[in-house]
Amino acid sequence: MFSTVTDKNQWTLYSNSLLRRIIVCLLGVTIVSVGIAICLEGKAGVDPYTAFLQGISSVSGVSFSLVVPIVNILMLIVVLPFDKSIFGLGTILNFTLVGVLVDYFRELYRHFFVFNYSVGGMLIHLLIGVAFFCLGVSMYITANLGVCPYDGIAPALKRKLPKFGYRTYRIVQDLVTILLACVLIQFNFSLGIVGVGTIIQGFFIGFFVNFFNRTISNRLVGINGDIFDQESASESASRPQESRSDGGVTTESTSRIA
Repeated sequence: MFSTVTDKNQWTLYSNSLLRRIIVCLLGVTIVSVGIAICLEGKAGVDPYTAFLQGISSVSGVSFSLVVPIVNILMLIVVLPFDKSIFGLGTILNFTLVGVLVDYFRELYRHFFVFNYSVGGMLIHLLIGVAFFCLGVSMYITANLGVCPYDGIAPALKRKLPKFGYRTYRIVQDLVTILLACVLIQFNFSLGIVGVGTIIQGFFIGFFVNFFNRTISNRLVGINGDIFDQESASESASRPQESRSDGGVTTESTSRIA
């Protein structure tokens, strides 16, 4: 890691350089925050984890900008022992900036717009908000600088209990999180925290993020193919070979699921 930081080429805008990935990560976190703010102001519902955090903010009276880092730090303490690879600059940027930026963009929105709820207006906010959110998540993940602790839960469960696949664990995780959010807001859906957008993002965010990976984020970072496939190949290539009793060699196969 130190050699990467001290490499002068990493501080240029060459493809997949550290500087380029940091810029894309920052832009991604900002765009994620814009998407969340738009969905909240349009009462369209946000992604499951944000809904959970908003629920905690609503019940406790603590600002969302403060709830985000507190909950993420507590979650990081729990998840990190199972998967140290999730932690990085992107993790820190995520839980220090998103809460602040969401509150800022919501205030900015209210300064310019007054939204009187209607189904049509909600759907427009949903379309724009989800598009921004998924694009931001795609950029933030493709930058490969660490992820939110919440995103490390399903992969950790898959490794410890491989009977089920990543998608199964992630869907169950999101459904439980949505239920907890509903309980926290006392099933008051008029708040716009849990809504149509929550269900859509809970089930289809992976599809949308993959689309943005291929069409936008890979080009911004300067890579080809899937970032997780590249990581798996890199890990396999760097893993030492083990001796076999028959004189041959074997390598442990691993996979990383997006």
